[in-house]
Amino acid sequence: MIRIEDLRERPTGGFVLQIDRLRLKPGLTLLVGVNGAGKTTLLELLATVNLPHRGDILYQERSALSDLPLVRSQIGYVPSEIELYENMTPHKLLLYLSELKGVFHSERAVELLRDFRLESYRDTKIKRLSGGVQRRVALAQSLLAAPRFLFLDEPLNGMDTGERKLAIAYLNRYAEGRTIIAAVHELSEWEEAADQVLWLERGKVRFYGGTTSWMADLPYRVWAGILTREQFDHCPEAGLIEFRETPEGIYAKLVGEAPLFPGLKECAPTFEDAYFIRKYQSV
Repeated sequence: MIRIEDLRERPTGGFVLQIDRLRLKPGLTLLVGVNGAGKTTLLELLATVNLPHRGDILYQERSALSDLPLVRSQIGYVPSEIELYENMTPHKLLLYLSELKGVFHSERAVELLRDFRLESYRDTKIKRLSGGVQRRVALAQSLLAAPRFLFLDEPLNGMDTGERKLAIAYLNRYAEGRTIIAAVHELSEWEEAADQVLWLERGKVRFYGGTTSWMADLPYRVWAGILTREQFDHCPEAGLIEFRETPEGIYAKLVGEAPLFPGLKECAPTFEDAYFIRKYQSV
């Protein structure tokens, strides 16, 4: 468990990241919020890239302020912008970082190459690999020391559909008995894997709880159907979840207390829809 107490930090954006008291439970937590909400600032603090100017973060009741080497030995981190040693191969990079992290058995590197399907790229220089493969290498290196706490900033950037499913499935398994915080934009693909959701808005926690609570007690319903161009032009932009052109007209999905036009049918909200509704409520 991670406990945050009286945290105050000023990220870029003119507001203060302000968390009075928060207990982050084990499992996979999705960190959501618009760009500039404070997600990266929080992840950097959790990963001890930066230490808080005010407040404290406790990892299993140990503070990074007083037990930094011990705390860092239990942390894995992948930032949104990764920088790897481009002239190394994935295998050599993992062996090198293993030594830096005090992991002196090469089997762990080989295991992670296999788990992330990197064996065919084992001896290829990293600079020759695609962005998605490089992201898999970055995830693998963060897991070398089998960290208890794992912090990921947009971990699926650059990955194709297969790579994304592979990474999510692995993290879902790894989260058992550990704490993973992942900042994400596409919520729906994580729906089956996530345990909790943490929503930040302008540096403040708007929601933290389990996925069941995330989907419960939503203040608006979701309506979908085919609209004419004239109907679509009268749709309030703020309540429009998605739309697309079809041969029959414009398919639209909206939020509201009642259907805006005849023919719209109520549909069950998705994980992503729940986020849209919560943001819509706060406007």
